[in-house]
Amino acid sequence: MTSSPTDPVSSALLHLADGLRQAADQLGLPRLGAQVLEETTRRLTESRLRVLVLGEIKQGKSTLINAILGEALLPTGVTPTTGAVVQLVRGDATERRLHGAAGSEVLAPERFAELARGKSPIEGSLVVTTTSEQLPPELELIDTPGINDILRLRTLISRGELPRGDALLLVLDATQVLKRTELAFLRDALIAVGGLGDSGATLLLALNRVDLIPEAERPAVLSHIEAQLASMIPGPLEIFQTDARTAAKDPAKDSLGVREVLRLRERLKQLAGRTRDLSPPRARTYLLRNADLLAHHAATLARALRLEHAAVRDELEAVRKAFIEQQLDVEQQRATIATRRTEIVARTREHLANFRGELEEAIFKQLERADLRITAELLPTASQDALMHFVYSEAERLRLALEGLTREVMQTCGEQAQRRLATAMLSLGLRGPVIHIRPPSVFVEAGTLAVGIAGTAVMYFGNIVTGLVMTVAAPLATMVLRERSVREVRTAARESVPSALATAFGELESALVRAVDDHVATLEEILVLAHGQLGDQLQSLLQRVIDLDEHAALPPADPPPTPPPASEPAPQPVSSASEARKTAAAELRALEPRLADLRAQIAAVQIAPEQAR
Repeated sequence: MTSSPTDPVSSALLHLADGLRQAADQLGLPRLGAQVLEETTRRLTESRLRVLVLGEIKQGKSTLINAILGEALLPTGVTPTTGAVVQLVRGDATERRLHGAAGSEVLAPERFAELARGKSPIEGSLVVTTTSEQLPPELELIDTPGINDILRLRTLISRGELPRGDALLLVLDATQVLKRTELAFLRDALIAVGGLGDSGATLLLALNRVDLIPEAERPAVLSHIEAQLASMIPGPLEIFQTDARTAAKDPAKDSLGVREVLRLRERLKQLAGRTRDLSPPRARTYLLRNADLLAHHAATLARALRLEHAAVRDELEAVRKAFIEQQLDVEQQRATIATRRTEIVARTREHLANFRGELEEAIFKQLERADLRITAELLPTASQDALMHFVYSEAERLRLALEGLTREVMQTCGEQAQRRLATAMLSLGLRGPVIHIRPPSVFVEAGTLAVGIAGTAVMYFGNIVTGLVMTVAAPLATMVLRERSVREVRTAARESVPSALATAFGELESALVRAVDDHVATLEEILVLAHGQLGDQLQSLLQRVIDLDEHAALPPADPPPTPPPASEPAPQPVSSASEARKTAAAELRALEPRLADLRAQIAAVQIAPEQAR
């Protein structure tokens, strides 16, 4: 049940993975590129699915794995026992190894337990091979540190594993199920694997320690889980009511908790049997996520190349401080994002309400003029100019606010999220209701008075996005001029203009809020996808710009040329650094469309419907 490397879908995805690797190398991120190719190869050539066993500390994750495999392979105890990621795979012998840069080292059980508990730093990865037939060769289990461990590094390690998972086994405590931290972590996990739709990912829930819950109360606990996750997870949930401790000690006992461990074991074997079906959609989803991540990094590098040397150094120091000192915490950053999002949206709504009131008042004042012919000529242009000036100013304010949020969260400000903001607004269309004004023909001929905007381009995001096209499918208001008294005209206008403006500004508000939310979603996605290595990646990008400047400023290896005559101006040494930046920027401009093309090709790979399920 393995996927052949000659399979057309697998071959296409492997080729595209190599394209992303080359793009990552060009950005100066070889580690990320190697990981993309390695993970795609694992799924498609080696045909192995990775099951991440996740949960808070002391939920019984390691004990559950031991019970599933029928062997005490992982340390367990009353204190947090998993401080490092441990990979369990099928092998010819039961061994515990440390894979590092210097090679592979067989560990004694005591030394392995010490490293697995996180009591000693690890340069490499811990791998356990087992001969147990309960672990199919097509499957690997990953035991992760508790997501709420007091040591933040352990949380970073757990989150860093998320994008590499194919199936998620979330272990919950039946006595206090689905706390806020668990819900937040599950949301991260679903973002990282690309959701549960056509991504090929699987979510399993182990409601552990079910033996501690009276039988009569168990249905209520299950109903609570289903209600909490209804909006997050489409379709039915796969819940296993396990008793890992008893199953590990007495696997023959006839109890619900032990039977459910056995049922979970069989479910994992079933997943292993579907490796050939699940690997292609998992690989495609993984490549799409990394194409987005590389596009973000390319935008970050593009911006850094336009900054002054000192500004790049300042950002590099900020990134180092935030990431090397382990100051970045996902939950803290998420709280920051949520708070700032609320503030930005509230300010936007306040600005919209104020301007709408000012515009309405100005329209009414203009309608008080006796000469409605002049009004018909001036009001559309004046309203259009006022509205476009406001939209430009508000878009610029949003750009600065979201750039500030990005900097606060990630310590440096890329432009990919800003581009998504622009993209969200490019198709913005406002359609207002018709306002009928029927003045007497003594004042004005029959015709149409358009109050609104149509096909106007607004400069946006400097030289990255040339313009923001706001297409208004219909005028904000259409005033049909017919024979009626001036009083009726003004009365009709006062009745129609407020509702027309309310509709138009309501749609504008919705569009701006959607743009803000898209930016926020982008930030959270980046934190999840690259969290474990994000600091290193951002530092590499910024350091590359500094290296360009400093390398260009180095004196040439050959003897300096003869100084020019006094009448000729001395050459400016800064020009070499400037030229180096221009060259790098040109290469980057060529890379960005190639990344977009790679992403489009990945998305276009056809996955059979039975594979996506």
